[in-house]
Amino acid sequence: MNFEDAYRKLREGTATDEEAAYVARELENVRRISAILDNPDLSEPGISRAEMETVQKARKAFNHKALIRTIVTVLCSLAAIAVIACALLFIPSNISASGKIKLTKEQAVETAYACLADELGEEQAKQFYIDYAHRHLRYAGSIFDGIYIYKVEFEDVRGREYEIEVNSSSGYTVIRDIDLG
Repeated sequence: MNFEDAYRKLREGTATDEEAAYVARELENVRRISAILDNPDLSEPGISRAEMETVQKARKAFNHKALIRTIVTVLCSLAAIAVIACALLFIPSNISASGKIKLTKEQAVETAYACLADELGEEQAKQFYIDYAHRHLRYAGSIFDGIYIYKVEFEDVRGREYEIEVNSSSGYTVIRDIDLG
Protein backbone atom coordinates (compact mmCIF):
# COMPACT_ATOMS: atom_id res chain seq x y z
CA MET A 1 0.00 0.00 0.00
CA ASN A 2 1.27 3.48 -0.88
CA PHE A 3 1.15 6.03 1.97
CA GLU A 4 0.60 9.02 -0.32
CA ASP A 5 -2.41 7.41 -2.04
CA ALA A 6 -3.88 6.22 1.28
CA TYR A 7 -3.40 9.65 2.87
CA ARG A 8 -5.03 11.41 -0.14
CA LYS A 9 -8.02 9.06 0.06
CA LEU A 10 -8.29 9.68 3.85
CA ARG A 11 -8.41 13.44 3.27
CA GLU A 12 -10.97 13.06 0.51
CA GLY A 13 -13.08 10.77 2.73
CA THR A 14 -12.93 7.79 0.33
CA ALA A 15 -10.43 5.63 2.29
CA THR A 16 -11.30 2.17 3.47
CA ASP A 17 -10.90 1.14 7.12
CA GLU A 18 -7.69 -0.69 6.21
CA GLU A 19 -6.22 2.40 4.48
CA ALA A 20 -7.21 4.65 7.42
CA ALA A 21 -5.51 2.26 9.89
CA TYR A 22 -2.37 2.17 7.70
CA VAL A 23 -2.18 6.02 7.62
CA ALA A 24 -2.75 6.16 11.41
CA ARG A 25 0.11 3.65 12.02
CA GLU A 26 2.51 5.59 9.74
CA LEU A 27 1.64 8.93 11.38
CA GLU A 28 2.19 7.36 14.83
CA ASN A 29 5.64 6.14 13.67
CA VAL A 30 6.50 9.67 12.44
CA ARG A 31 5.37 11.14 15.79
CA ARG A 32 7.60 8.68 17.72
CA ILE A 33 10.62 9.38 15.50
CA SER A 34 10.06 13.14 15.92
CA ALA A 35 9.91 12.73 19.69
CA ILE A 36 13.21 10.86 19.67
CA LEU A 37 14.91 13.45 17.47
CA ASP A 38 13.53 16.39 19.46
CA ASN A 39 14.56 14.93 22.86
CA PRO A 40 17.35 17.19 24.31
CA ASP A 41 18.60 14.38 26.57
CA LEU A 42 19.89 12.42 23.60
CA SER A 43 22.97 14.24 22.39
CA GLU A 44 24.10 11.42 20.12
CA PRO A 45 21.08 9.38 18.99
CA GLY A 46 22.03 5.93 17.85
CA ILE A 47 25.43 5.83 19.66
CA SER A 48 25.64 3.64 22.73
CA ARG A 49 27.67 4.52 25.82
CA ALA A 50 30.39 2.01 24.85
CA GLU A 51 30.62 3.50 21.38
CA MET A 52 30.77 7.01 22.87
CA GLU A 53 33.71 5.96 25.09
CA THR A 54 35.46 4.52 22.03
CA VAL A 55 34.89 7.78 20.15
CA GLN A 56 36.24 9.79 23.09
CA LYS A 57 39.36 7.58 23.30
CA ALA A 58 39.91 8.00 19.57
CA ARG A 59 39.54 11.79 19.88
CA LYS A 60 42.03 11.82 22.75
CA ALA A 61 44.56 9.74 20.78
CA PHE A 62 44.12 11.97 17.74
CA ASN A 63 44.62 15.12 19.84
CA HIS A 64 47.75 13.60 21.41
CA LYS A 65 49.21 12.76 18.00
CA ALA A 66 48.33 16.22 16.69
CA LEU A 67 50.08 17.81 19.69
CA ILE A 68 53.23 15.74 19.13
CA ARG A 69 53.17 16.59 15.42
CA THR A 70 52.86 20.28 16.26
CA ILE A 71 55.74 20.16 18.77
CA VAL A 72 58.01 18.34 16.31
CA THR A 73 57.13 20.83 13.57
CA VAL A 74 57.91 23.78 15.84
CA LEU A 75 61.24 22.26 16.94
CA CYS A 76 62.26 21.54 13.35
CA SER A 77 61.35 25.08 12.38
CA LEU A 78 63.43 26.48 15.24
CA ALA A 79 66.37 24.29 14.23
CA ALA A 80 66.11 25.52 10.64
CA ILE A 81 66.00 29.13 11.84
CA ALA A 82 69.06 28.52 14.04
CA VAL A 83 70.99 27.03 11.10
CA ILE A 84 70.10 30.00 8.91
CA ALA A 85 71.07 32.47 11.65
CA CYS A 86 74.43 30.75 12.20
CA ALA A 87 75.07 30.75 8.47
CA LEU A 88 74.28 34.44 8.26
CA LEU A 89 76.64 35.15 11.15
CA PHE A 90 79.59 32.94 10.24
CA ILE A 91 79.70 32.92 6.45
CA PRO A 92 80.58 36.64 6.11
CA SER A 93 83.36 36.40 8.71
CA ASN A 94 84.80 33.26 7.10
CA ILE A 95 84.79 34.92 3.70
CA SER A 96 86.37 38.04 5.17
CA ALA A 97 89.04 36.07 7.05
CA SER A 98 89.80 33.77 4.11
CA GLY A 99 90.54 36.75 1.90
CA LYS A 100 93.12 38.07 4.38
CA ILE A 101 95.23 34.90 4.82
CA LYS A 102 98.84 35.52 3.85
CA LEU A 103 100.54 32.77 5.87
CA THR A 104 100.10 29.04 5.46
CA LYS A 105 100.09 26.76 8.49
CA GLU A 106 103.73 25.84 7.84
CA GLN A 107 104.75 29.50 7.58
CA ALA A 108 102.87 30.26 10.81
CA VAL A 109 104.76 27.44 12.58
CA GLU A 110 108.09 28.84 11.31
CA THR A 111 107.11 32.32 12.50
CA ALA A 112 106.12 30.97 15.92
CA TYR A 113 109.40 29.06 16.17
CA ALA A 114 111.32 32.26 15.33
CA CYS A 115 109.41 34.01 18.13
CA LEU A 116 110.34 31.19 20.52
CA ALA A 117 114.00 31.40 19.46
CA ASP A 118 113.96 35.17 20.06
CA GLU A 119 112.50 34.60 23.51
CA LEU A 120 114.73 31.71 24.66
CA GLY A 121 117.72 31.72 22.35
CA GLU A 122 118.41 29.38 19.45
CA GLU A 123 120.00 26.58 21.55
CA GLN A 124 117.14 26.32 24.05
CA ALA A 125 114.48 26.64 21.31
CA LYS A 126 115.92 23.53 19.63
CA GLN A 127 114.83 21.46 22.69
CA PHE A 128 111.14 22.20 21.96
CA TYR A 129 108.91 20.30 19.56
CA ILE A 130 105.49 21.22 18.18
CA ASP A 131 102.72 19.81 20.34
CA TYR A 132 99.91 21.08 18.12
CA ALA A 133 99.15 23.80 15.61
CA HIS A 134 95.73 24.86 14.36
CA ARG A 135 93.93 27.97 13.24
CA HIS A 136 90.75 29.51 14.57
CA LEU A 137 88.58 32.42 13.60
CA ARG A 138 88.71 35.62 15.58
CA TYR A 139 86.58 38.70 15.07
CA ALA A 140 88.43 41.97 14.70
CA GLY A 141 85.42 44.17 15.35
CA SER A 142 82.33 42.97 13.56
CA ILE A 143 81.21 39.74 11.95
CA PHE A 144 82.30 41.18 8.62
CA ASP A 145 85.86 41.71 9.84
CA GLY A 146 87.23 38.31 10.84
CA ILE A 147 90.82 37.06 10.82
CA TYR A 148 92.37 33.65 11.27
CA ILE A 149 94.82 33.16 14.12
CA TYR A 150 97.18 30.18 14.21
CA LYS A 151 97.71 28.79 17.69
CA VAL A 152 101.02 26.90 17.95
CA GLU A 153 102.07 25.10 21.13
CA PHE A 154 105.64 24.00 21.74
CA GLU A 155 106.69 21.55 24.46
CA ASP A 156 109.98 20.08 25.60
CA VAL A 157 110.84 16.77 27.31
CA ARG A 158 110.69 18.38 30.78
CA GLY A 159 107.05 19.44 30.24
CA ARG A 160 107.64 23.14 29.65
CA GLU A 161 105.13 24.65 27.24
CA TYR A 162 104.92 27.82 25.19
CA GLU A 163 101.70 28.76 23.39
CA ILE A 164 102.22 31.29 20.61
CA GLU A 165 99.56 32.90 18.44
CA VAL A 166 100.34 34.03 14.91
CA ASN A 167 98.10 36.41 12.95
CA SER A 168 97.55 34.79 9.52
CA SER A 169 97.32 38.17 7.83
CA SER A 170 100.12 40.21 9.38
CA GLY A 171 102.40 37.51 10.79
CA TYR A 172 102.32 39.28 14.17
CA THR A 173 103.18 36.84 17.00
CA VAL A 174 102.17 36.88 20.65
CA ILE A 175 103.24 34.47 23.39
CA ARG A 176 99.88 33.68 25.00
CA ASP A 177 100.79 31.14 27.65
CA ILE A 178 103.95 29.87 29.30
CA ASP A 179 103.92 26.77 31.49
CA LEU A 180 107.32 26.01 32.97
CA GLY A 181 106.18 22.65 34.26
